[in-house]
Amino acid sequence: MVTFAILGHRRRLRRVVHAAALVGWAVGEIALLAEAPGDPPRTRFALWTLAGAALAWNCGRRGAGRETLTVTPTSLVVRRAVGPFRVGRRYELARIRRPRLAAPAPRRFRIEFDYDGRTRRFGRNLTAPEASCIVSAIRRASLPAGWRF
Repeated sequence: MVTFAILGHRRRLRRVVHAAALVGWAVGEIALLAEAPGDPPRTRFALWTLAGAALAWNCGRRGAGRETLTVTPTSLVVRRAVGPFRVGRRYELARIRRPRLAAPAPRRFRIEFDYDGRTRRFGRNLTAPEASCIVSAIRRASLPAGWRF
């Protein structure tokens, strides 16, 4: 079993834009509460609050947190964690096709592979050596017993 931990890279512009959007949301929330003291319109208040929660989640989700990849003899497990929230997916190595590098930006790579007719992606903003190492590990693990890479 091999485990790789991939830390998220944050971009300054993204943080600034999300901070400005959250400030705008907070101003709107305060205005909504001030509109009808003691009894704000419940439906609008609930929807506005849910929109703020979604905005806050999106602020921390993309490019944030930690991604952990574990290659076992039978499966590939990708776990993403942003704060207390965790999501994990398990892929059977026998069903993984064409593990490869993709370059969405100059000098930055991610891992892609085909699984059940869909392309799965993870590991944004990796360097070429990091991504190559991970792809090699996936390829070696997905080979039938006795084969060499």
